Amino acid sequence: MNENAIVAMLRTPNQRDWKIKFDELKELVIAAGYKIVDEVIQVKPRPLSATLFGKGKIEEIAKRAEINNADTLIVWNTLKSMQKFNLERYTGLRVIDRYELVLEIFQRNAGDPLAKLQIEMAYLEKMIPYFKLREKLIHGPTDKPFFRAGGEYGWVPKVSWLRKRRKKLRERIEDLLQKKMVEIIKRKDLGFKIATFVGYYNAGKTSLFNALTGEQKLVSPTPFTTLSPKYSKLIKAQNILLVDTIGFVADLDPRIISSFRINLEDMTEADTLVWVVDVSDNESMLDLKIKATAKILNRNGLLEKVGVVAANKIDLAHDYKLKIDILKEKIDEYVFRDTPIVPCSAKTCVGLEDLARKIVNVLEQL
Repeated sequence: MNENAIVAMLRTPNQRDWKIKFDELKELVIAAGYKIVDEVIQVKPRPLSATLFGKGKIEEIAKRAEINNADTLIVWNTLKSMQKFNLERYTGLRVIDRYELVLEIFQRNAGDPLAKLQIEMAYLEKMIPYFKLREKLIHGPTDKPFFRAGGEYGWVPKVSWLRKRRKKLRERIEDLLQKKMVEIIKRKDLGFKIATFVGYYNAGKTSLFNALTGEQKLVSPTPFTTLSPKYSKLIKAQNILLVDTIGFVADLDPRIISSFRINLEDMTEADTLVWVVDVSDNESMLDLKIKATAKILNRNGLLEKVGVVAANKIDLAHDYKLKIDILKEKIDEYVFRDTPIVPCSAKTCVGLEDLARKIVNVLEQL
């Protein structure tokens, strides 16, 4: 891609964790293949409904884009259709928010038809309102789009076509969801117990999955390498299946989660969830990731399914015992019970036998 990008954020005065979230945005921008050439942050009591940023800040962004030869403005905040349209109009840049950025990374990592279907669905949920607004503002109530109308956006299909496409995708995903449910029921009828790994992206879920099953699924430092669920038997346990799933991210738009309904079923229908946490993170990042994961699990009624917490990457943590104490305090706050926490390292295999034994014990008690 190699596009030059300005990363920006509108934060409120009382937003304490803004720097951590902005740093994470920059990591995602780099992972998506952009080159960051400038950073812009504005502090306001509330975002402007039409433009997000103030007029002066938008003019500043446009000037800095010209100086730095930027092509794209990437905004941490989730943009409304009007905000996106006006920012593009006033800056002359391609504008995307974190929702679209995450989907771009998804798209780069999509290796199977199911993942691609769900990604396209998530794109349409976000972009149809934008395209509808854009066509209305550019062409007016009576003007009709024509070939290459509107300059660089002339390739955009008509909104009616997009809606039909969304309907077809929904039908296809619903069909695949029904097949998924049949597969899950068959596994349970055969006596299998299912433990699904959940957690933040890059927590090491796939590495643990590989170590505990003997599989060799792709592991990468790139966020969201795992998009489609992977099933395999736990070593030395013929009736237990482990499932590797998509990673979470802070403030993930609910529309993305709803578009990935098939992945969500692997969590919903699991007998227990194994919450994987990267304890090599600093305390601020650890707090952010735990809160974000708990929020997503709670929103989907899954917190009560958490049976084990895997405190992964202890080999990289300076004082992992202190991190375990911090983790226990935070986990107890969200899960509301004495959830077992197992220190482990997928890389060095330390604690993996304890983790496997704990998963088996939890499933046997169900």
